[in-house]
Amino acid sequence: MVHPSKLIPEWERQDAIIIVWPHLHSDWASIINKIEATYLDLCKYICKRQLVVIVAYDDAHRSHIEKRLSYVSACADNITFVAIPTNDTWVRDYGPFCISDGNRQCLLDFEFNGWGHRQFNYSLDNSFNAQLIKHLNFKAAYTPVSQILEAGNIEINSHGELLCSKNCFIQNSYIPRTEIHRLEEQLEYWLGCGKIYWLENVRLAGDDTFGHVDTLARFCSDDIIVHAISSNCDDPNRDATNQLVAQLQAIKRQSHNRFELIPLPLPEPLYFSGQQLPATYTNFLITNGSVLVPVFNDKQDCQILKLFDELFPDRDIFDIECCTLIRQYGGLHCATMQIPEGFMT
Repeated sequence: MVHPSKLIPEWERQDAIIIVWPHLHSDWASIINKIEATYLDLCKYICKRQLVVIVAYDDAHRSHIEKRLSYVSACADNITFVAIPTNDTWVRDYGPFCISDGNRQCLLDFEFNGWGHRQFNYSLDNSFNAQLIKHLNFKAAYTPVSQILEAGNIEINSHGELLCSKNCFIQNSYIPRTEIHRLEEQLEYWLGCGKIYWLENVRLAGDDTFGHVDTLARFCSDDIIVHAISSNCDDPNRDATNQLVAQLQAIKRQSHNRFELIPLPLPEPLYFSGQQLPATYTNFLITNGSVLVPVFNDKQDCQILKLFDELFPDRDIFDIECCTLIRQYGGLHCATMQIPEGFMT
């Protein structure tokens, strides 16, 4: 049964973007100054055109962030603060899902289990949405859902076509393959999707989410999918992205060749402490009037930015250097969550 309400695509108008600011109680503690520079850049560009909700750990942390923001001339009128303690900053995977039937809005609060308990502490993150609704003026109804779901593994267009990775559910949510049909029914009900396209057994080297779709393939519009690709013979991601391309071509055939597939070459492999990092250009963020694109001081950065100019001719393209952000295995999309227009007063 398809729910009358639908998850709203990222490219629709937005009321706000939520950012959880790095703090000393998170894994960012040892490089807090470096990562704050990235978040300052991120916030500066978003608040040019829309509200940014910055989540501080506590009131003292808020004062610290305000001082840092004053040095970069961020638009204070477009920034609001809330103080909610969190374990980690990857709000994409524990923030609210926003669905609407055109008249009524709802915030869905799915369970979060630290990517299959790989995050040692996640109880604060799992309670985040219940705290958020106490701090912000939402018009939307709040509905907790007893199902594990991470928005980094959800891509949807305005036709209700859903693209996601099956392995994330099997590994992170402990759903047996025999229960996938039941999972599909649940996704159709809660997210209002009419068609689910599965990616399977594809993940980038270093990805600790078991293959979130936002590291692999993204909708840029209803009919355009961009995807990671590697032609580097020395890159372990070459085989994985070849599998990804084959699966996306099969999905294209299922759509009666409606989808246009556009490759985004991966940057040269990046390493930290001997571990390859899941650096990818697909982890971009769409905001009101702009697209924020991760760059990695790579020779392909300029080519990628030109491609995004073509993909989003009506939006400004801003590049955000993400070499520090990727050291905790995430990107711009992972670090943010949009609230669509009409959800906040």
